[in-house]
Amino acid sequence: MLEERLRRIEELLKLVLNRLDNLERLLRSNDVYSAEALKIAGELVLAFSIPAVKALEYSSRIVQILPKVDRTDEISKSIIKVLSTREEITISELTRRVKKIRGKASRRIVSERVYKLARKGIVTIRRSGNRLYVRLADDLETR
Repeated sequence: MLEERLRRIEELLKLVLNRLDNLERLLRSNDVYSAEALKIAGELVLAFSIPAVKALEYSSRIVQILPKVDRTDEISKSIIKVLSTREEITISELTRRVKKIRGKASRRIVSERVYKLARKGIVTIRRSGNRLYVRLADDLETR
């Protein structure tokens, strides 16, 4: 019984060490991980309970896109943070997630910002029935 518990602890420690190695590798491999990217990654981890490694990936994408957005437009920046996962979601779900980041957001304002971002080519909108689905534009990082 004791040996089994020790073996399990050893496995967990190896898992933790592997994850730390991955984080270190990510942080060293790119200078995209500026203070801003690390701050954004922290926000994503807290708001959505995602793994730190994923949050760092998403934050590097966000940092590349943010210069295309008005610096004072917190709603649009939050929309980009939510969509950085490359997931396609409805406006309603997007509004719920923006609220998790900002604490408040109205569906009408989020919808307005989505259309503004679509005109800039930052997001794409797809209609299915009476629902609108939004995602980041596929070619953003190559522009």
